[in-house]
Amino acid sequence: MHTAATPALAMLRLLGGFQLSQAVYVVARAGLADQLLDGDRTVAQLAAATGLRADPLARIVRVLAGQGVFTLDPATGLVGLGPLGRTLVTGAPESVRGIAVMWMETHYPAFAELWQTAETGGPAADHLFGMPYFAWLAQDPEKVATFTAAMTDFARAIRQDAFSAVELDGARTVVDVGGADGAVLAALARRYPRLRGTVFDLPHVVAAAPLLLRAAGVDDRITAVGGDFFVEVPSADCYVAGFILHDWSDGEAARILSRVHEAAAVPHARLVLVETVLDRCEAPEVAALLDLTMLGMLTGRERSGEEWRVLLEGAGFRLDRIRETGGPMCVIEATRVP
Repeated sequence: MHTAATPALAMLRLLGGFQLSQAVYVVARAGLADQLLDGDRTVAQLAAATGLRADPLARIVRVLAGQGVFTLDPATGLVGLGPLGRTLVTGAPESVRGIAVMWMETHYPAFAELWQTAETGGPAADHLFGMPYFAWLAQDPEKVATFTAAMTDFARAIRQDAFSAVELDGARTVVDVGGADGAVLAALARRYPRLRGTVFDLPHVVAAAPLLLRAAGVDDRITAVGGDFFVEVPSADCYVAGFILHDWSDGEAARILSRVHEAAAVPHARLVLVETVLDRCEAPEVAALLDLTMLGMLTGRERSGEEWRVLLEGAGFRLDRIRETGGPMCVIEATRVP
């Protein structure tokens, strides 16, 4: 039996995951992948360009080259982008650079407290920060910006297939509940030229939306409104919520859905959710990882199809269908029951 395949070594690799994630954080924060877009460079050149020291950077690059993030030519010392490297290029179609930075700066410390979650049932983040994660996040504008950048990456790289599958034919007005910087609703507005709508999120989160909406050329039809979706949401005949309800417990999610039910402009308003569905997911390992993320950071969870049906019906919505998209996310379509 080859030693590389022994269970003990496999477990050591698993245990070393925290080291690899921190190594990825360093190169993501430094923008190393961006430096390699025009061609391979030496570690010394990369160190000079990023302000890092050459020796530690060389050791970090070496281990990440073994993970497919970089290529490393031992003869010339040249570093290039590996198969995974382009996912750390800023703004690339599959970029998760924002997620790498946000997760390591906010999620990573909290997960050192996961034992507290297993013992008490409460989010590890609450134990570390002394308050719920979103409340802690809101205190620091820089952290809010980092979170928004991560969610933009998440929408583009992970949820794009699902949002491309969202159908809004016949909708006149739409509210994107928890729409952050408006990137999702801007894309939908470009697909549906007659659509008018509102990006709705907490005031400090939605503050970035007007600039993006102007840049997308849809600010004459799409506006940004700040508020609290536990209190009220704007009126519309269609509501979209992309990866929002999974952040919250069943009771909290039901409160959000109830505010939508109350605000709907028509009796049979449409509701479109983009979420994982545990028993319908094309990438169950991603759904399981996201569920672990919810366990440590928030009160929410990923849900099965039946759990979504029960949640929706309890808040006054009929589950119409769940559409798989070829990725980890599904499109969940529901109708308001008067």
